[in-house]
Amino acid sequence: MNQTRKMWVSAAAVGVILVGGVTVAAAASAGRLDQVRQTRAVVEKATPSSPLPTPDPTEGIVVTTEVNPDPDEVTGYWTDERLEEAQPMPMPEVKPGELELAE
Repeated sequence: MNQTRKMWVSAAAVGVILVGGVTVAAAASAGRLDQVRQTRAVVEKATPSSPLPTPDPTEGIVVTTEVNPDPDEVTGYWTDERLEEAQPMPMPEVKPGELELAE
């Protein structure tokens, strides 16, 4: 097989793969366009001792709280001794029937 023919075969294979990827991406995004809705996000800075805000779920607002605004403070806190004595947090457990999946 000569070099020109190999180049055209490779170009055709790349073209087929590219068209397939674009088709899959277009189909995936078209199915989700109906589900898109606008939300507003609110970022609040909180100290570790202040309680987290409880937003009204009917407002459609997403509230994000920055827990550790200063990374240098965190790295200064975790010394070698504290890291050795640290205990892992328990894994959350979900009992059957406790969780409802949204469709």
